[in-house]
Amino acid sequence: VENKSRVLRKGLEHIPDSVRLWKAVVELANEEDARILLHRAVECCPLHLELWVALARLETYAESKKVLNKAREKLPKEPAIWITAAKLEEANGKLDEANDNTAMVGKIIDRGIKTLQREGVVIDRENWMSEAEACERVGSVATCQAIIKNTIGIGVEEEDRKRTWVADADEC
Repeated sequence: VENKSRVLRKGLEHIPDSVRLWKAVVELANEEDARILLHRAVECCPLHLELWVALARLETYAESKKVLNKAREKLPKEPAIWITAAKLEEANGKLDEANDNTAMVGKIIDRGIKTLQREGVVIDRENWMSEAEACERVGSVATCQAIIKNTIGIGVEEEDRKRTWVADADEC
C-alpha cells in the first residue's frame, strides 16, 4: 500500500490535474491524510464535483459548509452541491436535538433552485424528483420533502397539475 501510494503521489507531481490519480491516492489514505489530500485535489481540479463532495464529507459541519460554499463558487451550475448542503444541514440537525434544521433545509433547496435558475440552469422536474427519491432512500427525508415542495410545480401547467401529481403518486 505504501509503495502504491508513493508511486501515485509521484504521478501527481507530474500530472497534478489528474482526477483519477487523486481518487486513487485518496482511496489508499487514512481519513486525516485523505482530508489533506482532498484539499490539494480541489485546488488542482476545482471543477470536479466528486472531489468537493468527498472533502465536505470528511470535514466538520462548519468546515463542510465552507467547502460547499467554495464548491458553489467554482461550479455555480451544479445542483448536487445544493442537495449535498441540504443533506449536511439535515444531518447536523439530527445530531443536535435542540436544533431542528428542517426549515433551513427547505431554505437551502429554495435558494439553490433560484440561484441555479439565475445561472441559466433549466430545472428538470423529473431529475429533481429522482434526486428526492435518492435522498429518501439514504434517510434524508427533510431534504427529499424540500426538493419535492420546491420542484413539484415546475413545468406543469395549472390544468394538468392534479393529473400529473396523481400519476406521480401512483409511480411510488
